[in-house]
Formats: sequence, C-alpha cells, structure tokens
Amino acid sequence: MGDLYLIRHGQASFGEENYDRLSPTGVRQAGILGHHMARTFKRIDAVYSGSLDRQLHTARKLREALETSGGPVPEIISTKAFDEYDSTAVWQGYLPMLISENPAMESDLSQIYTDRSAFQRLFENVMRRWVSRRPDPPGIPNWQEFKHRVKRGLYGAVHDQGSGKRIVISTSGGPISTAVQLALNLSNEKTLEIAWQLMNASITRFKYSGQRIGLSGFNDVSHLEVKGDASLLTYR
Repeated sequence: MGDLYLIRHGQASFGEENYDRLSPTGVRQAGILGHHMARTFKRIDAVYSGSLDRQLHTARKLREALETSGGPVPEIISTKAFDEYDSTAVWQGYLPMLISENPAMESDLSQIYTDRSAFQRLFENVMRRWVSRRPDPPGIPNWQEFKHRVKRGLYGAVHDQGSGKRIVISTSGGPISTAVQLALNLSNEKTLEIAWQLMNASITRFKYSGQRIGLSGFNDVSHLEVKGDASLLTYR
C-alpha cells in the first residue's frame, strides 16, 4: 500500500485583481504545512503540483521545509492535471442565466466583494447548475471532462511512482473533492459539498494499491489549529 496526500493550497487573494497568488496568511499557512509534513515524514518520495501559482507556491514551501530538515528533497512535478477548474468561466457562463431565472439573486451580486455569504450563495447556485448534467452554455468548461482530467492525473502519479510510495500533491478544492468522489463513489452534488468544506493548507489522505484508491483521512488542519491563531483557519 502507498500513501497519497492531497494538500490544498494556502489562502489565495480573494477579491484582489490577481486571485492566483497566496495572501500573506496563505504564505504562512503553507510554511506551517510544509514544516509539519517535513517533521512528520522522514521520507517523501514525490511532490506533484498543479500549474497554478498558488499551488506551486504551496509546493515550494513544502520543498523548502524538506531542505531544512535534511531529508530527501524531490523535484516538483508540475502538471495541469491537478489545476482547479476555471471558476471564472463557469461563473460568467452561468450567472446571467441564473439571474434571469431568479432576479432576486441580483441583490447578492451587488455584495459579493463585501459579503462572503452573498458570494457563497451565488457560487453554490452556479456550481450546482454546472454539475447538473444539463447542457453547458457555449465555451463553458465541462464538469465531466474536469473529473476525467483529475482522475487521469491521480492514476498517472500512482502508476509512475509505483507501489509503497509516499506521494504529495499540491492542488485545490475541486481536484481534492473529485478524488474523494472517486474513492467513495459520491454523487456530483455531494462532491460539491465536500469541496466547500475543504480548508486552506489542509491534508486529505488516501491509501492506494494498484489502481485502487481509498480515503483514510479528510481535511486535516491540526497543524494549523495547534498554533492557537484563528486567522489561520480559512476556507477561501
């Protein structure tokens, strides 16, 4: 049996012009996560990352911690297989349609940068429509294709590294929840609920054997909680 650890990137820059970079809190979270994993594991055989800046920055913080600990320091294998879905394209494609069907949602739209709950309500409605198997508007990323991409990436990493290895993948909430769906055979709707629970710099652990992947730990942030600083516990 091998171990597969999917870590969610540190907090990104929500509400800023460039979302795809770690916030100061996100940098701190990633550093704590990296040092925790370096202390906990004497050996990490492979480190994968999506190609997004926030994912790569988190992976680099892990690699820095491994260097400091004096243990093996694998090179980061970057692949788009573990990129998050294009939430901007999904948002822009579905939101006008949803507002036309329910004009009351317009009030939430005017508050999305000042009221996180308003953003979450709209986001959940958009995402539920996206995974509902209804036809996508032209140019919108396809949910099923996204899931297949993540699945190919997971099985590819397991195959390339072989049995009995400890593999870390720095990624985002979408790919992590998709991996949980694969392990537990969840519905698309339940997979979304899993994604919304995932915290920044969390660890979700799987056991693998051949092509079988099983969930053995979910959304662990104990390495952040022991710091006694509530500002480190974030979802977005």
